Amino acid sequence: MEPGSVRLSPLLLWLLYAHASADLPLCKESDYHFEYTECDALGSRWRVAVPNKADICTGLPDPVHGTQCTFSCNEGEFLDMQLQRCKKCAAGTYSLGTGIAFDEWDSLPSGFTNQGVNINDENVFANCSSSTWTPKGDYISSNTDECTATLFYAVNLKTPGIVSFEYFYPDNAIYFEFFVSVFKGFDVNV
Repeated sequence: MEPGSVRLSPLLLWLLYAHASADLPLCKESDYHFEYTECDALGSRWRVAVPNKADICTGLPDPVHGTQCTFSCNEGEFLDMQLQRCKKCAAGTYSLGTGIAFDEWDSLPSGFTNQGVNINDENVFANCSSSTWTPKGDYISSNTDECTATLFYAVNLKTPGIVSFEYFYPDNAIYFEFFVSVFKGFDVNV
């Protein structure tokens, strides 16, 4: 060992780590939620615990094998992520089954991307980088300038299905349209 250098033993390193993590309480179920990883080539995935906030607790549950990627619950059931089994919905509630609905827009949900572009035929320069869709709580709003705001959503479909949009369109002078592209060979009704 060179003069002035410090060699920490594995035991000392473990004690330092244990002391640092001892300052954080053990995680409670309310400190995290479960998510599935992307599906692998064998059609399987892992269930992992994701903290709701960083560095507030220690001792998250270990990842475990998840349900097969083709797994889904029936109508009136939901997937209990803790048990990884379908359970009946409580009275007065419902489940979309294999579907997903976006009705909370506090931030742009995972899978969405947003872009503002100038498609004006004239040679007028316009900076459209901030002309995008903006989450507004229970809806999302597009820009109000001369730029075109494009909202993309990418998802891997597991079964055939339906895509629907609910929108408010107050100005007939503004160009507005939907595109749906399907890459997996499933039938999708729009």
